Amino acid sequence: MSTKIQWTDETWNILVGCSRVPGSPGCQNCYAAEAAKSPRLQQFEQYQKVRSWNGTVEFVESQLIKPLKWKKPKRIFVCSMSDIFHKNVETAWIDKIFAVMAIASQHSFQVLTKRPERMLQYLSDNQTPDRIEEAGYEFSHNMEFDWPLPNVWIGTSVENQEMADKRIPYLLQTPAKIRFLSCEPLLGPLDLGNHLVCEYCQGNGRQLKVIHWHKGGVAGYVDCPQCGNNLWNNKINWVIVGGESGHNARPCRVEWIKSIVTQCQDAHIASFVKQLGAKPYLGCEDYLPGINTINLRDRKGGNPDEWPDELKIQQFPSI
Repeated sequence: MSTKIQWTDETWNILVGCSRVPGSPGCQNCYAAEAAKSPRLQQFEQYQKVRSWNGTVEFVESQLIKPLKWKKPKRIFVCSMSDIFHKNVETAWIDKIFAVMAIASQHSFQVLTKRPERMLQYLSDNQTPDRIEEAGYEFSHNMEFDWPLPNVWIGTSVENQEMADKRIPYLLQTPAKIRFLSCEPLLGPLDLGNHLVCEYCQGNGRQLKVIHWHKGGVAGYVDCPQCGNNLWNNKINWVIVGGESGHNARPCRVEWIKSIVTQCQDAHIASFVKQLGAKPYLGCEDYLPGINTINLRDRKGGNPDEWPDELKIQQFPSI
């Protein structure tokens, strides 16, 4: 369906339904859980089945071939109303989704998850390309494709430092042409640093070691302190950042957003400021309504005309 999400052209909800990730504050005010209960979506059977948001996931097969009908290249957000790597999503469903993405190579597919550990497992499995090829024969007899799929962007959500340190290492080990972060809702300051694994050490059976390099960059190429080789091939290519919106939105300090933009600029990484959120504030650490808050006409803080010039950045990764 058409979307108001600024960093994509279409949403493809082949899956609906999910559950909140324990210990992840970004799930607290889940927009998808609220939207699923709305009268607008409750008219559809698949949303009636997932209304309670208790982990039930529905595979909406009628939506499967939708991207094959779009001839003009689009950026497509996959499963904005679910998580493709939720534990209750069957592997066969994921295979079919990736098969369609392989066939519809004119599009760029944006896959975002809060469960990067399963994403790593799925995309690192040597049997996955064969299963995708087999699943795709239902729609096309030409199933030749490069692996990892060059038109599939793989990302994970990181709302605070704890989730960044937990999820980014999985993302960086996942085979992908484009890797990205969604720092939304941004709930605290983030030092993204260099969560990188040296592939030389990995390939030679040494213990994987995540190195945090404090030079303000999201990614770069430096000598590995473990083996001395300049072989940092895993990197982040794109970072989305935004404050929280909605009636229960938590405050977002504008300096947190500025810091992420600066880190991306220092590391020559594309960044995309989506919104300041419903409760942006400036200056001191504490949120003081009426004192350091910013009054914006846009209720989500999503109008760049109201932002400081240094935050008017909406870049996409080089493909």
